[in-house]
Amino acid sequence: MVCLPDLFTVLCCAAQKIYCDLIPQHDKKQPMRAKNLFLAVLCTGLLVATAVLASTTGSVGSPNVKKGKASVEARLGYSLADNTSSNDKRLRTRVQYDHGLTDIYALRIIAAGNKSKGDNHEADSIGIENRFHLLKAEDHNFDFGLRAGYTFKDGDKKPDAISFGFFERGRPGEWDLRFNQLFKREVGVEQSPGLAAENRVQATHGYADGKHRAGLELFSSFGKLNQLSGYSNQDHTIGPVFKGKLPHGISYETGYRTGISQAAPDHSFKIFLSRGF
Repeated sequence: MVCLPDLFTVLCCAAQKIYCDLIPQHDKKQPMRAKNLFLAVLCTGLLVATAVLASTTGSVGSPNVKKGKASVEARLGYSLADNTSSNDKRLRTRVQYDHGLTDIYALRIIAAGNKSKGDNHEADSIGIENRFHLLKAEDHNFDFGLRAGYTFKDGDKKPDAISFGFFERGRPGEWDLRFNQLFKREVGVEQSPGLAAENRVQATHGYADGKHRAGLELFSSFGKLNQLSGYSNQDHTIGPVFKGKLPHGISYETGYRTGISQAAPDHSFKIFLSRGF
């Protein structure tokens, strides 16, 4: 059995190698502080991935922001699980609008819906998300960002939620590597105390002149940090993902994930379509 310090050492070495692949050794202009930040956050994300309920409409997000760039996106996710699970035959929908107001800040508005087995489709929540692009690849050879948001839940006895997260992205060669560490806290009526933590990792490789990408992604969740349980009671899913660009400014992302822990849905499917302008 590998002890935690030994595991962390291995992960730090892996993070160091990723950084060296991203940033040439002869490049002396890279600030040490940025390097240390990249390594610290990446090690944390990798550690979470080895230890860790993710919505089928969730993605492994990018930290990138561009002033004046806007997009509208529709997402659909469907899951199958054990007959007694709330995730069995569950349909989730999401529509969002994103607008880059500056080169480091974008505002996102999200409307989400939900249809549980045997119920009608209904509104689930409205969310506001603030995206900050703090470190850029042209200066550091990797991108780093933060997000902070508030979600208003539909219904009198459903708690709202505040959330924040760290987003990293590296692009060595034809690869696109993304790491997200997400945290959420319920607030208001009927709230359940505790901070929930989730980790997402995605690696894709370009093909067809870079217009399309294929790869693998892992979604993991601890649940509430003050109520940590064993691996089988956590939500871990993994599977292939495909995404790319279509004519007329349309982009797509689709994928399938299978559950690799007992509490996770057996099968999760997603399809996203977005239009940039």
